[in-house]
Amino acid sequence: MMEEFFKNEFSTHILVTAGIVVSAFILVKLSKRFARSYFDDPEKVYRSSKSARRLAIFLTVVASVIVWSPGFGDFVTLLTVIGAGMAIALREVLLSVAGWARITVYSALKEGDRVEINGIRGDVVDVRMLRTSLMEVGGWVDADQSTGRLVHFPNSWLFEFALFNYTRAFKFIWNELPVVVTFRSDWRAARDIMQKYAQESAQIIEQQARQEIHEVSKEFLVHYSILTPFVYVKIDRDGVELTLRYLCEARKRRGTEHALTEMILDEFKNHPNIELAYRSISVVSRSDLQFEGMPSKSTSSSAE
Repeated sequence: MMEEFFKNEFSTHILVTAGIVVSAFILVKLSKRFARSYFDDPEKVYRSSKSARRLAIFLTVVASVIVWSPGFGDFVTLLTVIGAGMAIALREVLLSVAGWARITVYSALKEGDRVEINGIRGDVVDVRMLRTSLMEVGGWVDADQSTGRLVHFPNSWLFEFALFNYTRAFKFIWNELPVVVTFRSDWRAARDIMQKYAQESAQIIEQQARQEIHEVSKEFLVHYSILTPFVYVKIDRDGVELTLRYLCEARKRRGTEHALTEMILDEFKNHPNIELAYRSISVVSRSDLQFEGMPSKSTSSSAE
């Protein structure tokens, strides 16, 4: 029985394929142990282990195809049949592999980038052949802080949805901080206070941003002429809206907003002529007629 099993070509191919898979698994495990003993940096251990796993998968697939295709003509035929079947049945998987190739070749994103795709936002923690994993930010948590959840999306999304990368080449973003003061407030003084604190916080960031824009402009057509903070004024239904627009790092949006808000509120307390506006309801007596003093319709008719 055993002799007949080993003489059977199909059975031999199965054993050889199983041996290839087991050998690849052992090599991946050994490479991880070697990386942990050789590197102290966790990032280097992660990247080396990941590269070894990818190489093992590639070699396993190639070796298995060669084992099951004894002749060159059979090898080409087998590849054609496999390719046609995969194109029909595994469309999403093939698109995910193509998305992974796009990430690898064009560096659309990498570990550590903050990205947003199809409404999902987070920091990239892992990129694999079929999926990308994010540490989610936002969600039920206000602003851009972590929720603690891992989110996975297929790499095929890169061909279906727009990818927003917060830190691809320019790690700064524009943020806006709106404040509404009453109509009777000195809105000019409030505007100057907001702009003063924003300019004090933006001196170092502006210099770094200009250097990054100079580097980014070599690859993309990016041009910013004004990087200094500015306060825009608009009339709102409850008062005068002052919107501070300033530049900050992508991962420090909430922190900078918190610091600026504290400083602005403390300064507003020292100015009695500045009041924060809020939604209010006016109560009017029925005796106070809105159109009191205007000629009535009967009076105007008699005058004619």
